Amino acid sequence: MKQLAFYVCPACHNLITATAKANISCCGQTLTPLRATQADEHHLQAVVPVEDELYVTAGHEMSKDHHLSFVSYVTNDRFLIVKLYPEWDMQVRLPKLGRGTLYCYCTRHGLFSQTT
Repeated sequence: MKQLAFYVCPACHNLITATAKANISCCGQTLTPLRATQADEHHLQAVVPVEDELYVTAGHEMSKDHHLSFVSYVTNDRFLIVKLYPEWDMQVRLPKLGRGTLYCYCTRHGLFSQTT
């Protein structure tokens, strides 16, 4: 999963992933993989272990024009994606899969990552 790439179509907001180099297109446009930056104080997510799960929250705005669209938890051999929707609270429960990287996609600022 080290080569996992996320693509988001600017026209329809479709989320596409690839586990190796690929030419991806959607709505007639060739997409480029999103580049993750280290999560800043506005996009950092609180991760609290609760039994065999991780409880992930963020104080990020969740309006129709500016929200977190998805959260993904990536380890060496697997990944999970949770789709988020505007006007929902940003609260997600993920199974503990070991050490990994947590990604979130902000509709206004792009892809962010943090290690768990």
